[in-house]
Order: sequence, then structure tokens, then C-alpha cells
Amino acid sequence: MTAPAIRVAGLSKWFGDFLALDRISLDVPRGGSTVLCGPSGSGKSTLLRCLNGLERWEEGTVQLDGRAVGRRSRDLVALRRRVGMVFQSFHLFPHLDTLGNVALPPRVNLGLGRAEAEARAERLLAQVGMARLARSYPAQLSGGQKQRVAIARALAMEPEVLLFDEPTSALDPESVGEVLDVMIALAEAGRTMVVVTHEMGFARRVCREIVFMCAGEVVECCGSERFFEEPATERARAFLSDIRR
Repeated sequence: MTAPAIRVAGLSKWFGDFLALDRISLDVPRGGSTVLCGPSGSGKSTLLRCLNGLERWEEGTVQLDGRAVGRRSRDLVALRRRVGMVFQSFHLFPHLDTLGNVALPPRVNLGLGRAEAEARAERLLAQVGMARLARSYPAQLSGGQKQRVAIARALAMEPEVLLFDEPTSALDPESVGEVLDVMIALAEAGRTMVVVTHEMGFARRVCREIVFMCAGEVVECCGSERFFEEPATERARAFLSDIRR
């Protein structure tokens, strides 16, 4: 049996007196897509941020390729190089053009020379359908175009796992489709992905695993077909009923 890309065991995270994650345990399968879904405030984004070290946790372990990730600063920096993340907001540098935004991370973090980094950026911009806008600046791009650049930028680090935190929630319907097309292509190519999203059509089409969370707990973790056709808990059934209205 193939070892999971990421294994989480007994993970707990507090914000002051608020327990945001309560002993979370789950496996992220290699070469597939996992969706984290659930009501707002259920801990999905917090869990995602723990998976690449943006949040430190108080209890439990995170393993990447079978090796535990420490909670020291240098361990978390190393983790972020191997686990990329695409945010709801795009975080592009306004003073850099599209090519420069994608080429910068491998230059700064991987030590690539300018020519090699820009060649990688050009290839990835073509992959996400943004090659013709390589010399445009963020202010000249639509929301969907900015998000596609952000995906290319995350891919430029050649991460083993790619995380998406509500990547379409701030976009208009046309832009949502553009971004989902890129994500579907990545999923179908076997990219290991963990996605926080309310786009259940995407989840049903391409995701191997659905993790349903509520109040900081994993309530269900199963294959997508089973989750959508026969959810095991009342909370999951209520959630699916609400989003279908």
C-alpha cells in the first residue's frame, strides 16, 4: 500500500481559549485530490495552514513522506518549500509583471539563476493559459487571471503537495470556471492536492477523498461518491442539503 503524502495524527490547535482543531487525524493520499469541506468556521483553513507550517499547532504530529515535521522555525520553512499554497487573495507583487511574480520564488528560495527561473515561469504560465500576459502587471489582470498566476507561482517551487484555500471564493462566475479548469487539469495529471472549497461540482468530479469538518473535528472522511450519495452523519446530510438549495 502506498504511503500517504501527508499524515496528520491527533492535531490540536488553540487560539487563546478557542479550540480551533480538536485532535484531527487524516491521511492525504499521494497523487490524488482531497477536498476539505464543511460549514464556515469549522477549521478547514486553519488545518490547511498547519499543513504547510503557516500555523503552529499545540498537540499532535504532521508527517510528510513518513517523516515528522518539527515545530521549530527552520523545520517549518523547509516544509513550506515542499508544500505549496494558493490563497483566496492572490498576494502578487504589484511592482513585478506576471513573469517576474512566477520567477521570483525559485530564484529566492531555490537559488535558480534568472534565465532558468524565467524559463520555468514561461512554461508554467503557458500551462495555466497566461503566456500571452507574461509582461502584464497585476493591476492589469482580472481576478481569475491573477489566481492563475498565483497557481503558476506555487508550481514554480515544484512542491510535492499543493494546497488551495478557497481559491475561487472571491471571483466572478466566468473567472471561477477558468480557475477550476486549471485545477481540474492538475488533478487529472495526478498532482497531490488538498483543496478547501465550496465548489462541490469540482469535488465530485475530480477528488478522491472528501474530509467533512465541523466545529474543529473531522466528522466524515471517505470517497467522494460515498459522501455525495450516502453521507453517514446527519451533519453531513444537512450540509449537502444547504448547498443544494
